[in-house]
Amino acid sequence: MDGGRRGYRVLQSHVPSERGGAVDRFLEEEGDRIAAKVARRMTFDDTPWSPFKKRLSESKVAVLTTGGIYVEGQEPFDTDGDWSYREIPLDTPLDQLRVAHTHYDTNGVAEDVDSVLAMHRLLDMEAEGMVGEALTPTYSFMGYIPDPSGLMEVTGPEVAGRLKEDGVDGVVIGTT
Repeated sequence: MDGGRRGYRVLQSHVPSERGGAVDRFLEEEGDRIAAKVARRMTFDDTPWSPFKKRLSESKVAVLTTGGIYVEGQEPFDTDGDWSYREIPLDTPLDQLRVAHTHYDTNGVAEDVDSVLAMHRLLDMEAEGMVGEALTPTYSFMGYIPDPSGLMEVTGPEVAGRLKEDGVDGVVIGTT
């Protein structure tokens, strides 16, 4: 493991670029298929929906990601499955952002973090008056969560509560 020092231009990953051994290759090739077969099926009684009633230019907007983005100094996400989240201030310098995720190609994120966490696009939209206010901090999750119960019962409701307390009118979610 390289400790987060790979030479990405914008983001650095703490995940090694190559895996070795037959078991690692098998898991890389078949792990998601196996997990899909053994995962508990999720069912919901209803789908939450709230119509957007304000003008975007008068709204407080937040961005979230499932891209595994975190700030140097924060604990990296556990790439074997992690339902926790990280707060990321919108004014975080690019050279302080990192990515911990092994279930998508992070090369594009290394070149442009806004491809999964549109924090700079949101700030641009605020500066142009397209949105009323950009919420800081933003929130980052790591989207590989084999057992989502912690996300559904703990961290999801916690972040939703924070967004509600902050008076957020809408959220843009960057997925991976």
